[in-house]
Amino acid sequence: MFKRSNSVDLFTNKVMDYMTDDYVLVDKEQTVKSSIEKLKTEKKSTIIVEDNKKVIGIITEKDILKRIAFTSNDLTKVSEVMTSPVKFVYEDDLLFHAVGKMRKLNLHHLPVFDMGLKILGMIDMNTALQAELGDVVNQIDNMTYDEQDVSGLIKIKQQQVVLAENMLDRNVYPGDISYLLSFLNNVIYRRAIRLAEKRVAEKNIIKDIPDFSVIVMGSGGRMESFLHPDQDNGIIYETNDQDPKKLDLYFEELAKDFTKTLDDCDIPFCKGDLMASNPLWRKSLPEWKNQVSQFLDNHTPQDMRHIDMLYDFKSVYGKSELADELRFHLNEKLHEKKLLKFLYFSEEESDAAIGFFGQFILEKNDEENIGLLNLKHTGTLPLVESIRLYSIKHKVTKTSTFERLDELNKLKVLNDDETDFFKNAHRFMSSILLKNQVERTKQGLTIKNFINPKSLLEREKKVLKIYLKKIRELKQRVRVDIGEEYF
Repeated sequence: MFKRSNSVDLFTNKVMDYMTDDYVLVDKEQTVKSSIEKLKTEKKSTIIVEDNKKVIGIITEKDILKRIAFTSNDLTKVSEVMTSPVKFVYEDDLLFHAVGKMRKLNLHHLPVFDMGLKILGMIDMNTALQAELGDVVNQIDNMTYDEQDVSGLIKIKQQQVVLAENMLDRNVYPGDISYLLSFLNNVIYRRAIRLAEKRVAEKNIIKDIPDFSVIVMGSGGRMESFLHPDQDNGIIYETNDQDPKKLDLYFEELAKDFTKTLDDCDIPFCKGDLMASNPLWRKSLPEWKNQVSQFLDNHTPQDMRHIDMLYDFKSVYGKSELADELRFHLNEKLHEKKLLKFLYFSEEESDAAIGFFGQFILEKNDEENIGLLNLKHTGTLPLVESIRLYSIKHKVTKTSTFERLDELNKLKVLNDDETDFFKNAHRFMSSILLKNQVERTKQGLTIKNFINPKSLLEREKKVLKIYLKKIRELKQRVRVDIGEEYF
């Protein structure tokens, strides 16, 4: 039975669920004296300093008591005594990340920002939280490294295996483990991009860098990654008065830099070149919208595969509103043209690996994996694809498979039993895949999505066959409801 525990919550709950409003905002020209008065009046403990509505500094109670009270006068401005730059966490960061950062920096609290670097709240680390961590503290410390050090990012990636194994031993929900692995990959993405920004800035390609969003697609976009996903990413950027060719050159260099860092951190280059270094996946927002419209106007098999790859995307860095606007455009165009049947046909060959007589369908062509079962591409993937198609049809905007299942249940597309069944199917197969990947890593073998069904217990084989059979039936149901709907 899969379960949750208090310590596991640190690795599955988001910072936004724990943040407070324990701060006041002041302009950089405000005096320390007036700012402290505001702090007392509003009964808060932290001063956040802004310049043109951008956070540029922070002053804590500790700062006031230990140094500012003895060095400032009535005319001293907050900009003269604030701490800058401000250390922070994002709203969708996981709680353990905030705890690890505070431990490393010896801080009691951190500001919480959205992707646009606007402050949303504060996250505190109190004594009670520290006391409850127990042996999890070591795991947190082992994943908190220098943000400017690529070797630290490599260590974070290596720690994923240890963490996944520990959580599997505790029978944690596989979905929670996948979310955590996806989150850690996003941490690596963000730091890799920040490092790339510094290096590319030295090339002086453009003067004014426009806002942009780096997106991840596929399982990373759904926050459902396993241990060794490759890169599926893109860049959406705004335009300005500068030469469009130079703008794209800047983002090309940025993409080449951070994708190389990701590859060094064992998030390998995509074999299909689904990366921001490829101009197909790196465009201004107007160009992205035009490209999406062209894909849907042409609706060739390749165009629909591109749409299929793009659909499950998430902004992991930069201005998330750009990704939101592209998603809205994509959804509007999909429904306007009623092209779901073509999306279905692009996925038609993906099916559950179960035969007519209830036997597993094993690999026959790939010499390295002959006789093995591809539990991702012929297990979880056809389930994910089917749920995605129903979600597009019924205008469900959620990204993760479980959230989509819940929304489809509310819309009566799936009944309670079906929703519960497919969630359990996804959990069961994900658990087998994760255990297999952890074991292969411990043996020094390459991580892959193939398993040997002979290694499963008889009970596991029976349960897996039941799930695969139902997924195959779901796939057939999708064909009737979507693949043949508009003929």
